[in-house]
Amino acid sequence: MQHHILFNIFAIFGVATLVIIICKFLKIRYIIGYLITGVLLSPNTSSYFADMEEVEVYAEIGIILLLFTVGLEFSFTNLKKIKKYVLVGGASQVFLTIAITASLIWLVNKPTFEESIFWGFLYALSSTAIVIKVLQDSNKINTPHGRFILAVLLFQDIIIVPFILLTPILAGVGEASPAEALLWLLGKMTMMALLAYLLARYVIPFFLRTVMRVQSQEVFLIALVFMVTGIALLTEQLGLSLALGAFIAGLIISETDYNHMAISCFLPFRYVFMSFFFISMGMLLDFQIFLTDLESIVFWFFFTLMVKVAAGILAVQILRLDWKTALAVGFSIAQIGEFSFVLAQSGLKYNLMNVQNYQIFLAVSILLMSVTPVIVLKAENFHPAFARLIKNRRYGRKRA
Repeated sequence: MQHHILFNIFAIFGVATLVIIICKFLKIRYIIGYLITGVLLSPNTSSYFADMEEVEVYAEIGIILLLFTVGLEFSFTNLKKIKKYVLVGGASQVFLTIAITASLIWLVNKPTFEESIFWGFLYALSSTAIVIKVLQDSNKINTPHGRFILAVLLFQDIIIVPFILLTPILAGVGEASPAEALLWLLGKMTMMALLAYLLARYVIPFFLRTVMRVQSQEVFLIALVFMVTGIALLTEQLGLSLALGAFIAGLIISETDYNHMAISCFLPFRYVFMSFFFISMGMLLDFQIFLTDLESIVFWFFFTLMVKVAAGILAVQILRLDWKTALAVGFSIAQIGEFSFVLAQSGLKYNLMNVQNYQIFLAVSILLMSVTPVIVLKAENFHPAFARLIKNRRYGRKRA
């Protein structure tokens, strides 16, 4: 049954409001409420949204809006301050996660080499939106582990570009040889980097200066929406995702003199964007997967948690930071990221994962995202508990 788009928005935010109010009384995190809303409105649960393609469109819109705001708050000035953490810590976390995940998944499931690497890509990314918000709300963004987490998330947001470009190559799409495909990949990355530089350096600042002569915030906001959609469509023409284009658009605008004004314009809508994203993720989930594959979901939940914690701890230890920071970082980034959903849909498209594994992946990702706020808030408490455990074990050995 087809509905007018206004009815769909009415239904989405109406159900979300009711669910969030109930969750507030039950002291349940708002993110869980958004995910529950999505599950309730899913085509697999309700006949209201019977068209799965329509739901996928809403999901893509949610990702585009969310990642634009992430890019908008990304700052190369902050990047320079923690460049060692970004280049060494971030790279270590990403490549360690890929190596550990690909190796263990190959041992457990015996997939192809390409599929194992692709699963490593999915696991390497963490949730920028959730983790940064929790750190900011709890005033922990400037703590030692907060700065390291920010560095890791920034590196992940950058590395997503080659991940997206490498996915079709892993799938063997096209007639080109692997060497030719890699050259084409480097060409695309160079072209995109050059295009982003030209837009950020010349086109966008000139355009925004022209818009600002009108001295109207409304016109400025409309111009921003125009730029976001234009850059997103441009990246799609280059064979990349709309979501990646939205992130690049936010990144370009963040480097202009009007970044603070852009943030002030979009900040009131940030929670709407976040809610839309998490609701859309819930709508893609088939809740029956919990009935048919519960054991697999539980296994991969703890598998993901352990792999990401281990990779995070090792990344911190490479820089020889203390164990308190290492444990806090490891547990704080032990979830799946927003960009992973973009990659997962590409993997489904290119047959790097099947529908059942995709649904298990969604279920595990949603569960991990649901517990992330609690884990991030309690992350600093893991070290004292860990220290007590080690002390008790040593004391027990001495007594024995």
